[in-house]
Amino acid sequence: MTTLQKDEDGTFSNTEPKRVKVYILENNEWKDTGTGFCTGEVSTVTTLPLNIDSDNDTEQKSAFLMVSNEEFPANILLKSKLEGNIEYQRQEETLIVWKDLEGHDIALSFEESLGCDRLCDFIVQVQRHIAKNISLVAVRSGDEGVGSIHEIITAPVSLPGTQSEQNTETLYDSLKILNENTAYQFLKTETVEFVLQSDYIKILINCFDIAEENRALKDLFLLSNIIKTLILYNQRDILEYMVDDDHIMGVIGILEYDTEFPNVKSNHREYLKKGAPTFKEILPLENQDLKLVVKKCFRLQFLKDVVLVRFLDDHNFNLFMDIILDLQTCIIDFLEVDPFLENILKLYDLRKEEEKEFTDLEEKRNDGIKLLHQCVQMSKNLEERDKTKFYKALVRMGLFNVLSYAFYVVTDPNIRILATETIITIIEHDILLIRNVASKNSKLYSRRKSPLPGSQTSEDGLKNLTPMSDEMKLLKILSKILLTDKNPGLREQIVQALNTLLHPEGCFNNLDGDFDGMGSGSMLNDFNYRLNSERENNFDSATSLNNEYTNEGDMNSSLDSLDNDQEFQLQEYFNDFYKLIAPILFAPLIEKNGSTNEAHDEKGQYDDFLLIQLVKLISFISTEHTRITSRKFILESDVLKQVCRLIKPGHILQLRLTAVRCIKNIICLDDKYYHRYLMTNNLYDNIFVLMEENKKKDNLTNSCIQDFFKIVSSKCIASNMDKSSIEELRQQTGITVSKKNNFSMLNKYLVNRFGDKFAELLDIPSVGVMVSLCEAEKMETAKKSKTLTDHILSKVDTIIEEEEDIPMAVSHASPIDHNETSEIRKRLRGDIDLIDSTTTHEAGINLQDELPSKRQN
Repeated sequence: MTTLQKDEDGTFSNTEPKRVKVYILENNEWKDTGTGFCTGEVSTVTTLPLNIDSDNDTEQKSAFLMVSNEEFPANILLKSKLEGNIEYQRQEETLIVWKDLEGHDIALSFEESLGCDRLCDFIVQVQRHIAKNISLVAVRSGDEGVGSIHEIITAPVSLPGTQSEQNTETLYDSLKILNENTAYQFLKTETVEFVLQSDYIKILINCFDIAEENRALKDLFLLSNIIKTLILYNQRDILEYMVDDDHIMGVIGILEYDTEFPNVKSNHREYLKKGAPTFKEILPLENQDLKLVVKKCFRLQFLKDVVLVRFLDDHNFNLFMDIILDLQTCIIDFLEVDPFLENILKLYDLRKEEEKEFTDLEEKRNDGIKLLHQCVQMSKNLEERDKTKFYKALVRMGLFNVLSYAFYVVTDPNIRILATETIITIIEHDILLIRNVASKNSKLYSRRKSPLPGSQTSEDGLKNLTPMSDEMKLLKILSKILLTDKNPGLREQIVQALNTLLHPEGCFNNLDGDFDGMGSGSMLNDFNYRLNSERENNFDSATSLNNEYTNEGDMNSSLDSLDNDQEFQLQEYFNDFYKLIAPILFAPLIEKNGSTNEAHDEKGQYDDFLLIQLVKLISFISTEHTRITSRKFILESDVLKQVCRLIKPGHILQLRLTAVRCIKNIICLDDKYYHRYLMTNNLYDNIFVLMEENKKKDNLTNSCIQDFFKIVSSKCIASNMDKSSIEELRQQTGITVSKKNNFSMLNKYLVNRFGDKFAELLDIPSVGVMVSLCEAEKMETAKKSKTLTDHILSKVDTIIEEEEDIPMAVSHASPIDHNETSEIRKRLRGDIDLIDSTTTHEAGINLQDELPSKRQN
């Protein structure tokens, strides 16, 4: 928009001439009065004073729209004064239409839109400086050409009164004006500018003090509505203006009076003065601007969440959130570069002689944890890279010193919960952030932390000098707190943190892109598949179970075959966990010194709710971690024995069902070593004890056990289909594949061991399937045994016939005695019966491998 230019003498210069056509409405028809050049002109008229003795002359400016004839410039086609309350309308791009004070409808049609723009700018400047009652409105067609839309470009603006003392009538008029000015953006913008420039909020606060002192309820409610109307203007400048130090208490006081609850007054001011969190400086904060930002951020949150919680609409709420987010970003950016936060974190790493310098060190350290928690919570709304940058800064500053203090020294559960929430937020953002940042600085950290000669350090101290890696330190801290702290809120958060830290997919969550040891989530599945399949294929079925899952050499050889350093780092991380942390974390489920007593089942040593979480973690690591690593720990530690003991009576039902679900998840892995371990140690007995208690009840326990039977039966059916495919392959290609099925063995074991109990449950479909499959397998085994017997006897007859046909080549040879032949057959028959009762009891026996080779001639 252009502005009127002044000449050296102070008068406004005319606008450049623009070619137009002039139309005048006559008899409802627009009459073309000629073509010419239009200019905007301002003239100054000097008027004499009314008082003859006065020497002060007055100057009065007037503005005109002048159109001179195109062919005869001296001939004026139009001279229209901009005065009174004339409304000029700009229609589309090149037309200006108005009605003058004499009632003539006039229109100027410009040759090009640029000329129309210049004249509209002239009208705007005249309205601001000379004729304040005129207006300019843009009129354009509505959507799809239906109707028209009016938008004010400039107009006289009604504004609230600024008197220092106002009554009910003036306040009501002000409220009405503020509501009307929201209809058009121009009026709204002018009102916002007026509020900021005239310090209108301060005027309202002064009126509020007087009204509250006089108990003028109508004025108080009007003032409250005025403040709310200004908030609805949805202007950031007004909101920030309301919450500064000079206005916040007055604005909060005005908003205590609500027309929706006329008989009740809130106590927001009292809360802010006495009960609200105060701006507490743990260490001196020298940046005054940051102090103002922190206060402003808190006050806006207080308005949003408390004072205006029922009043804000979506647009206002989003504006509050945007402002708060910007302020929080400003705070976080400052803390990353300023030594303030680093100095606070140094409070947790002081030597004994340095601690004496602080009289209230414990209070400062607790406040530091609160501050750290607030900062991390604020960072949740930041962009991913900004969060990563801030969290990396915290780790470098000494985050683990804070955690060590919070979990080993602090006894207040609230402080420990805050510390847990802090670390959960960080590891949920990026699980590898801590270990990568810590590893990059490990050498520098160890030098800086080297103990003085003669000094001693403790695991429970703040020095944290153990050679354990930082991620293992964190896991150890969380594990010990889980086992010792009975606070349910803290326990839930720690379990959540452990699940995140131990989830393999989370280890490949790369948000920053500059860390080592990163990869895609799909790589993990490929890694697990290759490692497990390679390890399983190397096992010989005749090798004992103990030798196979405890052979570390085989594990190392598998790791040596990995060609990806990222995979190796992941496996190394979990190896450290099972070596250093798992024995601590799962101590309640591990038998000490191979004892078979049930000391760990004693009520009171470990509560059932803790055991529930530990059993869930066992289920988690067995299914999510690399099979060979997790299975080695679970089987060697006899964890499953303790899990199955928890199914026995004496524990809460929730724990007993959790243990059953854990066993179900493990058998669904279809791992032959888990299956053999569970059957060899008869660990299914307690499941049937639980079944006996609930077999006639329609409850969750009954459903859980029926689901166990359904898993076994469905897996058996699937395995039979696989055996059919194998037989079809053998018939087509002649290739014999031997496939032992874990679930067929389990089904046979359960039916044989608990046959009497199954007989009472045949009305359950899955149980009937299990019994039927077992009987069918026995019939198939008997059939195969008979086939084997007939085949061997036929081979024996063939061998004997061949022996009889051998010519007597030597003189001392004698013919075979028929009685001896019968004896051989009887002896072979006994051997075959022995085979029938022992070696052919497995359903998947390979007959061709068991047959004797044909004797060579």
